[in-house]
Amino acid sequence: MLKSLAVLSLSASLSLFTTQVLAQEKPPKPEAPYPGAETEPTESFQPDDPPPVTQSKPNQENLEIEDEIIEGNKFRGTRKIKHPGSKQGLFRITSKGEYLYKTKPSEQKNAVAVRIGPYSPVNLYNAENGNSFDDIYGSASPVIIHIDYEWKLFSGFGRMGLRAGSGVFFANGNGRFSNGDPAQEGYTLLMLPNSVSAVLYLQFWDRQPLIPYAEGGLDAFVFNEYRDDGRPTFGRFGGSLAAHASFGGLIPLNLFDRLGMIRIDQEYGINNIYISAEYRLVTHVAGSFDFSNSYFAGGVLVEF
Repeated sequence: MLKSLAVLSLSASLSLFTTQVLAQEKPPKPEAPYPGAETEPTESFQPDDPPPVTQSKPNQENLEIEDEIIEGNKFRGTRKIKHPGSKQGLFRITSKGEYLYKTKPSEQKNAVAVRIGPYSPVNLYNAENGNSFDDIYGSASPVIIHIDYEWKLFSGFGRMGLRAGSGVFFANGNGRFSNGDPAQEGYTLLMLPNSVSAVLYLQFWDRQPLIPYAEGGLDAFVFNEYRDDGRPTFGRFGGSLAAHASFGGLIPLNLFDRLGMIRIDQEYGINNIYISAEYRLVTHVAGSFDFSNSYFAGGVLVEF
């Protein structure tokens, strides 16, 4: 028992001595990473400042919006913005994402006019038997079609052009006996209203909503009257000279769809399309057959 206590006492003494010795020792001097490093001056590291962030200024060109192009009310659902595309003529971005650019209209040199209206030559008589147009073909007015090609001359006090054209008119009826009773043979009258004329448009600005015009010229009516029994074989031919004057007005379709007309101009070179209405007065000048009358006609005019 005494021997065991002596051993434990000796072990405790050795542990205490070892702890005191270790506490009195100094830590080792740190070694330099390479020779002479301990003599180099110590510099503090300062990271470079990041470059200043500047926001690029947007292009100051305004995206102009023209009220005549805007669909709907200018003050409802639309606004002006800034856009770099305005330098290239961009003036509008639609709600569908379409980019619209300003373009110059194509050059306008010519036009085609087509008109149709009820026509009956009430003063046309057969000098041999005294039958009138109404006696053979009835009092109901058939229609006459005019087709004219126009060359633009100048623009100044309005616009002026020259026209040349023709058309077609035909009617069907039955012959008459000498006592006035209707006969069985059928008649067909085919007439071509050839004409040359000058036309003046009272148009003074591009988007004029109504364009009055006046036209005057000479007519050469050529016709053929054919019997269904073939007597004579090719029927009878004739003609006469007349003069005409027309007064009417044009309504441009770009009032209703300007964007559509711009696209038609860009794709097909058609500047404008108009709805036309006129009053036409025809006066007999020379010849045995009188095609004089007055009537209303309407149609379209296409400029290109």
